[in-house]
Amino acid sequence: MTDPIGQTIANRYRIESLIGRGGMADVYRGLDTVLQRPVAIKVLSERSEDVRKRFLREARAMAMLNHRNIIGVYDAGEFDTYSYIVMEYIDGRTLGEIPQSELTMHKAVQFFIDLFDALAYAHEKQIIHRDVKPANIMVLKDGTIKIMDFGLSRRMTDLSMATQAGEIVGTIAYLAPERFLGKPADARSDLYSVGVVMYEIFTGDVPFKSSNDDLVSVIFAHANEPPAPPRSRNRNIPPVLETIILKLLEKDPDRRYQNAKDAADDLRALLAPATEKTPGRGRTTTVPGSASPAIPTPAEPLAADEAPSGVQEVLRRAFGSTQSLNQAYADVLSGMLAMRKHDYVQAAAALKSAMTIFKGRNEVEYAKTALKFALMVYQKTSEGARTQPQEIEEAISACTDALPILRWRNHSKETEDGERLLYALQRVATTLN
Repeated sequence: MTDPIGQTIANRYRIESLIGRGGMADVYRGLDTVLQRPVAIKVLSERSEDVRKRFLREARAMAMLNHRNIIGVYDAGEFDTYSYIVMEYIDGRTLGEIPQSELTMHKAVQFFIDLFDALAYAHEKQIIHRDVKPANIMVLKDGTIKIMDFGLSRRMTDLSMATQAGEIVGTIAYLAPERFLGKPADARSDLYSVGVVMYEIFTGDVPFKSSNDDLVSVIFAHANEPPAPPRSRNRNIPPVLETIILKLLEKDPDRRYQNAKDAADDLRALLAPATEKTPGRGRTTTVPGSASPAIPTPAEPLAADEAPSGVQEVLRRAFGSTQSLNQAYADVLSGMLAMRKHDYVQAAAALKSAMTIFKGRNEVEYAKTALKFALMVYQKTSEGARTQPQEIEEAISACTDALPILRWRNHSKETEDGERLLYALQRVATTLN
């Protein structure tokens, strides 16, 4: 099907004009000749089996969702070896296409309330979007928003530590830190992405970016660097709105909003009569004529000196372990960034530090980091940099330690890559001896 325009799919959907092209699919305006209504028809142009499965997953995910702020799916199937999805036709613009001059503070806040409502509904159905960004948020002429393109969505029960080895899907600028660190992604990952979109809409730019398109530095910033306070970029942002955005952008998912409903409720409070926190944790009272609204805050946790000594020790051990692992993930990213800059001294130090922390705490991450260290040594050797025999032996030892762990945990791709790397390092060792 070289040019589908003018053709009729399934004896029902006539393709009329091209709306837009994507990397793996094209979207056309069409007509449902049975119901005589306009439709959008998404036709998959990429034929690989993996992409076809993802495309089918999109249809199934969207078919489960019936919400005023989510684009509806009507039908799906195959035609002339191509897969297609028939969807609700939307006459509007993406959120990213709306000029700042057309967005009032009130209107923008309402957009995000509707977006959180839509995500809350999807999350209740155990569907997370995984690719929330301005290009996937449509704004109709009447101001209604519709979130679209659940092509990267995944049922929560299907999520694992990573989609595939080394695969990071979605758009880098909007992804949550855990997506880069191999940790489980859940509904709170969507909330982080909304936080990035809010930051961009209210300040004019995303919190983390690279002037020279260095994706590793962007990933590193998401995982390690605090965002500049939104009010430092736009003083017109209400302080409470800044607090909401920064809470959505917390690195640790446990410190973010735990569900979309709570975030929507806090935004609604911005549009409601102003409130002020009264003495006593978590209580509010209306203050007539107050200049700025304040959002009720949950009860604060006990301060360290208020906790019983036994509890203090348990908390110290628990949070100490978590902080150590977070440091290890940060070290891995530091090592990757140093490798990219060919700073092998810094790369070796960072990766060895991560290996030390992971060992005994997370075997799989230890093994993966060990292979990164071995690869770094091999890369250094391949570039002709001076490499000591001891470094090669350390790399061989790292591979030898990692492979049984990965083999036992059925990480087949990493095991194959590690075996090839081990063989290459052994050949290098032979030439140096």
